[in-house]
Amino acid sequence: MAEISKNRMLVTCVLAVVATIGIARFAYTPMIPEMASEVGLSESVAGYLAAANYAGYLSGALLISFIHSLALKARLFRVGLVVSVITSFAMGLTTLEPLWYLLRYLSGLSSAAGMLLGGGLLMHWLMKRNHKAELGIFFSGLGIGIVITALLSTLINQHFSWDQQWFIYALVTLLLIAPVWQWLPDFSAEKALAKHPHHHIALPRSFMPVLQLAYFCAGFGYVISATFLITIAESIDALAGQGWMIWLIAGLSCAPASALWDKVVAMTGSWQALICAYLLNAVSILILLLSHQLWAVILSAVIYGASFIGIVSMVLSMVGRLFPDNPSKPMSRLTFSYGTSQMIAPALVGYMAEYYGNFDNGLIITLIVMLAGCVAILVAQRIERNKDALIAAHQSAMEAQEANLVLGNPEA
Repeated sequence: MAEISKNRMLVTCVLAVVATIGIARFAYTPMIPEMASEVGLSESVAGYLAAANYAGYLSGALLISFIHSLALKARLFRVGLVVSVITSFAMGLTTLEPLWYLLRYLSGLSSAAGMLLGGGLLMHWLMKRNHKAELGIFFSGLGIGIVITALLSTLINQHFSWDQQWFIYALVTLLLIAPVWQWLPDFSAEKALAKHPHHHIALPRSFMPVLQLAYFCAGFGYVISATFLITIAESIDALAGQGWMIWLIAGLSCAPASALWDKVVAMTGSWQALICAYLLNAVSILILLLSHQLWAVILSAVIYGASFIGIVSMVLSMVGRLFPDNPSKPMSRLTFSYGTSQMIAPALVGYMAEYYGNFDNGLIITLIVMLAGCVAILVAQRIERNKDALIAAHQSAMEAQEANLVLGNPEA
């Protein structure tokens, strides 16, 4: 296969994210009200199904962390593309809950392939060809997928039954993966990037657990809106029938946000930008608690879409910068934390919504968790800054030692 251009490679990987997460995952959000009205899907089962999907994503992330062969990663990436189509199609073939759990789990595996394998292959391809390894455009696929599912849901939900809607989502996914399958480069002959040894002071052991805690909290804040935003909107009398629009707004806000956050990082620094994104995500949840008016839900969707994608892109970029020799290991640890919260949160909040008859208590818990995440980010920042101080002291000591050697005093 002839070498493809950088732009085509970016488009290839973005389309994969749109297919495997944007549709295979996010189509479930506008489908919850449809399945609730036509087959009696309850809030608790909706939450458990979302948890099964994230269990699949988490399993995929753990599996990927043990794979080193680029050729194998590329093959599994292609498998994930196919699974994303099959699982969406099969959701419309059954009303058996155990099969739904299995299908959502497998869909989560395909999402891990599209996001993690796709991102890794893209980063390798860019760095191998001396391109800047920025993934902001890659993450835009999440927002594009939300926009597609929102628009598609409003076009089909009045004319097709719930099962037919799943078939349509599967067809759109198939159309998206066709060019990905055609354009994806052959990685069988690719070799791993050469490591460049350098001297540095390792981060304290406490850094990663604290950052994992912060990312766990971020996963909690992300998944509640990702799962229940449309359902919350539809449960408000004044917003009945407007859920698709709220989801569309979240997607439109998400799509360009990664690039905008890159500019914020350039102006303020990574930690300040990350704290801002966490606080904004908490504000989006607070708005849903304080007001059920249309303007408030729209504002919440805008802030949510822009903030959650900023957190993901900035945290993963930061880890790549702090651990340049082997970023896959810390990234897998972070993904484990993010995925764990995405399993726990929708099941918990879905159960509480069914028990109390509304989402208020679940939103309160989510708000508290996000604020705890803000605190964890501040602690992680302090730990990382202490490392910078150690590096400065180490460099001063090395410079003093070199000066002593020049003066003929090696014992100093």
